[in-house]
Amino acid sequence: MKRYCNVVLRYKILSTKNLFEEKVMLKDHYRLLICVLLMTVFVGGTAADAHPVQQNATQTIRQLADKNHFYFGAAASPTHFGDSKYVATLSREFNMLTPENEAKFCSLQPEQGQFDFRAFDKLMDFANQNKMVVRGHNLVWHQCVPGWLATGKFSRDEAIKLMHDHIYTVVGRYKGRIPMWDVVNEAIADGGSGLRNSPWKQFIGDDYVEMAFRFAHEADPDALLFYNDYSAEGMNAKSNAVYAMVKDFVARGVPINGVGLQSHFRVGEIDEAGVAQNMKRLGDLGLQVQITEMDDDYPVGSTAAILQQQAGDYRQLLQTCLESSNCTAFVTWGVTDLYSWLRTSNSGFSNPDVKPLLFDDDYQPKPAYDAVRDILARHAGEAPILTDDQVAAMSVAPEPAVVQVQLPPPHKTDLAQLAPDPVPGAAYYAPFPVTIKLDGKTDDWANIPRVTLDQGPTMPANNTTSMTFAVAADAKNIYFLADVKDSKVIYGKHDPLTEWYNEDSVEFYINATGDLTLTAYKPGVVQLGIPAANITNPAKPFVGGSNSGDVPVQVVAVNTDEGYRIEASVPLVTDVWKRVPLTLAKLGFQVHLNGASGDARDTKLIWSTYDTDDQSYMNPSLFGQLIFWRAN
Repeated sequence: MKRYCNVVLRYKILSTKNLFEEKVMLKDHYRLLICVLLMTVFVGGTAADAHPVQQNATQTIRQLADKNHFYFGAAASPTHFGDSKYVATLSREFNMLTPENEAKFCSLQPEQGQFDFRAFDKLMDFANQNKMVVRGHNLVWHQCVPGWLATGKFSRDEAIKLMHDHIYTVVGRYKGRIPMWDVVNEAIADGGSGLRNSPWKQFIGDDYVEMAFRFAHEADPDALLFYNDYSAEGMNAKSNAVYAMVKDFVARGVPINGVGLQSHFRVGEIDEAGVAQNMKRLGDLGLQVQITEMDDDYPVGSTAAILQQQAGDYRQLLQTCLESSNCTAFVTWGVTDLYSWLRTSNSGFSNPDVKPLLFDDDYQPKPAYDAVRDILARHAGEAPILTDDQVAAMSVAPEPAVVQVQLPPPHKTDLAQLAPDPVPGAAYYAPFPVTIKLDGKTDDWANIPRVTLDQGPTMPANNTTSMTFAVAADAKNIYFLADVKDSKVIYGKHDPLTEWYNEDSVEFYINATGDLTLTAYKPGVVQLGIPAANITNPAKPFVGGSNSGDVPVQVVAVNTDEGYRIEASVPLVTDVWKRVPLTLAKLGFQVHLNGASGDARDTKLIWSTYDTDDQSYMNPSLFGQLIFWRAN
């Protein structure tokens, strides 16, 4: 590494301040930054000095990462330091750590002006003792906001001072010891529709993000400053919004050095080409990227096939990062499956036995561990750890079942109906053209067939929640109606854009690609999660779900005597699809209902009979069909 750094140091050493003022080849600047930070870790020696070289079969991730002059880290918490296996695995396998919760606002400043650094300092001491770099996470976030701040009554100037003082205190305390920070976390709304309505935006305005970066730079001019977010790894509406924001920052000299791509993926859903394209365009701005919170979940049992495919995901994403000259770190969100946030009741996921990380509950390495080591070894020019056949086996996904829908001839029980009877759990005939006005009333839905939804995979004892829905179209839009019977409508306890499924909400799914056998999402397949929280947010309604930002959705939500009602419309012509209503023309279609009686979802009702385990968010072949029918 000394030889490597001596070569790099022939170039002018740049401070973070100079990043936007000096013209240096991008690849040389990244080498310099990596070199300086690595020398901080391996004071007085090289990576090889700190970890003697062993044969490939026994080399750890850390040893192989060091050979690549690359950071490979994990989110860590001192609450697990009493577990000797946890401590041993963390220090042996990773050269970087990220505080999982200990550096967040609510942890460090639980009472206004009173800071508690005890837990964070334990992590810092551990990192120092084990020669690990610390990646600071995070300074400003819409969650983990202490109660005194969330419910406080602060003027803009008061809120700015609160944010300034917090950043100065935290960054200043660790100046020179923490080389990089996630300054702002998850500020962009899902779908890329602008900044989410966080307490900071409410108090200060949209410029709070820029202010946070300027304050952090003033507190430590040498620290690398990152914006961090999820669902913005590939090319999509949200990553476009992140790109536009950071491009503007670079153009105006706002001190920003990189973008963190969280990478909370589901098995088989990583679009490595899109991730590589996104990394490149950020690199063209002079920005680093880092994989900051990688885990790979799945909603079914931990079969050998699933874990092999998961290993392929880790390998592909790490390879994409290593092949991108501006990707400088890869961090898993945890050390062991045993403590993964995905198993907790508040994570929003439904598989308490999921194994999303590199080490299982007993700290045994999983297939993903060897996949990571193999790509690191190959990239360092060393002999592979896995055979080519073993690598190929990781890219073979289990074939999901493709639903074959068999429908009876159309039939009208009531001749006044504008369309035939729905086929239970399989098909809904949507009449057109029908004039619908989104006003929360149902008089214009007369004679349009109704379907009652009262069954699903998750229902409390004595469940009384149900939903009746209908669909229609005109020349421009598809219209949805959902009447929900619910004695206790719950909303306002979770972020309505990111955790809408944990509150009372309705989901409509559309597959407008023309291929109803698709088993994975692509443009043209959308999940539209519409929370009851829109009752109090009529001006700019919340719509979440996969690819929901790809299509404009109009929503009206109102209270009713028995619960609440949702009316929504989606255009037939958008940037991703063009559909014309013709009799017997088909779309993939699905309807879900989420119900809550407390702090989290306890009711899940599903229309399609082909989706018995709540898999529609991953597999659109489980949808039923929406069939257009010319009225009368």
